[in-house]
Amino acid sequence: MLDWFTGYVGYDASQLSLGQFFEVDQGGEMVRRRDRWETAKGSYEAGIQVTRGTSTEAMNRDALALGFRCSPSVLKLSGNPSKFLQGHNAAGPSVSQLGPMLQAVVRSFGEGLRPLDADEPELPAVHRSRVDVTTACDLGSHERVHEYLHHLASTGRSHQGRAMDSKGSVYFQKHSKSWTLKFYCKHCELKAHRPEVDSELLAELLEWTRTLVRVELVLRRPELKDRGTLDESLIWEFVKHLEVSDMAPKQEPDANLKPNVRAALRLWYEGTEVSSFYPRMTAYRYRREIRQATGIDVFLPRVEQAEGASSFLIALDELHALEVKTLPRRIQSSLFGAGQ
Repeated sequence: MLDWFTGYVGYDASQLSLGQFFEVDQGGEMVRRRDRWETAKGSYEAGIQVTRGTSTEAMNRDALALGFRCSPSVLKLSGNPSKFLQGHNAAGPSVSQLGPMLQAVVRSFGEGLRPLDADEPELPAVHRSRVDVTTACDLGSHERVHEYLHHLASTGRSHQGRAMDSKGSVYFQKHSKSWTLKFYCKHCELKAHRPEVDSELLAELLEWTRTLVRVELVLRRPELKDRGTLDESLIWEFVKHLEVSDMAPKQEPDANLKPNVRAALRLWYEGTEVSSFYPRMTAYRYRREIRQATGIDVFLPRVEQAEGASSFLIALDELHALEVKTLPRRIQSSLFGAGQ
């Protein structure tokens, strides 16, 4: 599904009601001004950031060749179209429907931000600066999702280096200017940031996502420049760049650990709850150093990792085979465009 868009959309932005930033020199003379970003509110809590930009040569070519709508002064948008249109992004329309989704987003804008030509039938020309594409894979249980994420964080690499673990989400090439891959538990995200949907749908979303690991590909301008229509299969083209070890966690303390960190690992082997035994910051530091050296997460009980060590060793091509292809009927009916 499409999970984020930043870029230009070819509707006429010349009449938009926008705030202004002014730059004044030391003598009090104005040297520059620019439009502010404004927030377009939809029917749900998610907003889309809107400002004004200038159409690019590529947008003008598409307008001439393909009949797309494109004005000299165009919209610049940034936000999550799926959340804006349907209230949640647990699932949503395909990224291949980018043009119609952006058309629907713009037509939902309120007075002051809605272009005068928003209802014209032509699709808008689009210039993409960032597009996030997501899919999900069913690992069979909630516990296995977290086991797999721990494994990725401990052993995963891309050509730019090791995976990065941030609050349970695992990033590859997090700071790349071209692309980033992210793996995380969508169920946990929904619990922490509950979408503005009815309680029945929320309960179904939470139940459905319990066994899913979310895979998210962030494409930035260098990767988007020469690509045509996108689709979700593109995710697996980039997953092929990753390497994940098939080694289970070592079962003995690593001799390279500092004495105090090695002592924390011994406590874990003895059944001590390391996360509560040490001060919070110390416990997290020991956890990080032990995971980097051994692959062991001392915040999880030893028995869970010993029994589950082989269960999360899923090769990346096997992960692709577990990709979710169908949705529960109630969730499918909640998606934008489902009834069209």
